[in-house]
Amino acid sequence: MNSLADGYWIAEQLRRENLDYYDVLSSVSVRFENHGGDNESALVYISPHLELDLTPSEDGKKALKAVRFSVKSGQYAPPMDARTSAKFFQARRRFYELMYEPQHHAKVQLKAGEMVAFDNRRILHSRTQILPTDGERWMQGTYFDRDGLWLTFERLRRRVAKSVVH
Repeated sequence: MNSLADGYWIAEQLRRENLDYYDVLSSVSVRFENHGGDNESALVYISPHLELDLTPSEDGKKALKAVRFSVKSGQYAPPMDARTSAKFFQARRRFYELMYEPQHHAKVQLKAGEMVAFDNRRILHSRTQILPTDGERWMQGTYFDRDGLWLTFERLRRRVAKSVVH
C-alpha cells in the first residue's frame, strides 16, 4: 500500500499551529544522503526540511519551495545549541505526527500496469512492508533534473527572443 501526503499542506498546518516550529524547520539545514540503490553512487544534499524561496513575495513572506523529509536518506542535523536542538527535534516530530494523521494522506494500491506521478519536492510518499505472500513486485522510479529543465527552458527562451528582435 502506498501513502501520499501533500507536504506543502502539512507545512502550512504546522506554520499555523506553531510558527517557531515552522521557522526552525525552514532555517536549520540537514544533510540528506542516498546511495542510489546500487551502493556505487552517492547523492548528498544539504537543505532545511522546509526550503523557502530566497526572494520574499509582495507581502514580505518567503514562499515554500520544497519539502524534504526522508527516513532512508539520513536527515542528519548539524550541531546546535540545546534550546535550538530541542525545538528542532520537537518540530520535526510534530511534522511527522501531522503527516501521519489519516486526513493528511491518501492510501493508494497500484495494480499491474498502473503508475503514479508526483512532485518529489512536494508530495511525501511511503509504502507498507512488502510481504513474501504479496507476490512479485516491480517498480521503476524516474526523476527529473530540474536544473537541466530550467537550463533548456532558458536556452530556448533566449533563442526565441533573439529571433524575434531584428
